[in-house]
Parts: sequence; C-alpha cells; structure tokens
Amino acid sequence: MRRFSLVLVSFALAASAASAQAPARPRSAAAGSRSAVSPDGASVDAIIKALYESVSHAEEAQPDWKRMRDIFLQVGMLIPPKRPQEDLFTVLDVDNFEERTKKWMADAKAKGQPTSFYETEVSRKTDCFGNVCQIFSTYASRHAPGDEKPFMRGINSIQLVKDGQRWWIASVIWDTERPDNPIPAQYDGGGSVPDEYKKKN
Repeated sequence: MRRFSLVLVSFALAASAASAQAPARPRSAAAGSRSAVSPDGASVDAIIKALYESVSHAEEAQPDWKRMRDIFLQVGMLIPPKRPQEDLFTVLDVDNFEERTKKWMADAKAKGQPTSFYETEVSRKTDCFGNVCQIFSTYASRHAPGDEKPFMRGINSIQLVKDGQRWWIASVIWDTERPDNPIPAQYDGGGSVPDEYKKKN
C-alpha cells in the first residue's frame, strides 16, 4: 500500500512539473474566423484608421462588427467613461460593446434621435517601444461627415501589441471633453471645437 501511494505521489509530481514547464497555450489569432494576416493590422496607422472606420456608420447601418473583431485581441477591452451613478468602471469585450451599442441605438431611435455616428481622429500622440504602442488619439464625433461641428470630442487611450506579424488592439479607454474637462493643448488638434468647450484666455 505504501509503495502504491509513493507511485501516485511521484506521478502527480511529474505531471505537475510537466505542466509547469509547458508553455501557456496562446490565444490564437487564427482561431475561428479571425485573420492572422490583415491589412488593418499591417501598421499602427492602418489599425487606428480601421478602428475609427469600424465604429462609424450611417443612420440605418451599424458599426462593422466583423472588422472590429479582426483588429482586437480576443481578450481586448473597451472601457468607456465611468458613469456618476456607477461604483465601478464598465469593462467590455467587442461582443459586450456590440450589445451596448445596439441597445443605445434602439433607445435613440425610439426617442427620435439620430443613430448615425461618424468618429474621426483629429490629433495623435504616439509612444512605441518594440512590440508595444500607447496612443493618445483625440477624436471628434459627428452625426454626418459634413457636419461643421462635432457633437462630442474626447481622447481614446489605445494600447497596441504586435505578435511578430501584425498589430492588435489590446484595449481602448476613453474620456469625453466637458466644460470642466477640456482637452489639454498638447492633445488638441482642433476639429471644430464646440463653442462651450473652447479654452478661455
């Protein structure tokens, strides 16, 4: 009986050691329909452009969810500003972001409000080292591309990683410009600043 117990212990220890030495299974970019090689991941410029284009859409359309999934890591996060009534930040993956956006669009449509959304980058600050980049991307949001003034501006903090072949978005965290939270001068590329947000001399 003692010999049998020692055999079991030895087997468990060996299995544990083998498991510890085995590399963690990566979350493969090729899993499912996700493309490991995509023009949108070819460069920092390309993936930022894809991000803004994928969220922009006309009145009767929706964001390009497939394109968005192809630029985010499978564990990629989107973190919107914390609402005053909430205790914690809301952390979303692309699926959750899609659900949240569709609910917002349905609510807006029921109230007779526009659901079209066009977001453009008006300024960017980029810091990169090796296979990681941190982007501070100032954005302007409009209901139509030709609108003179945006109805909202803010800054997207975008974290990128490169897997040796292409870039991926690891996370996007953003905050909106408000009268008590103006965009700092070093991040302000203009973009037709709403009058109420213009800096006072």
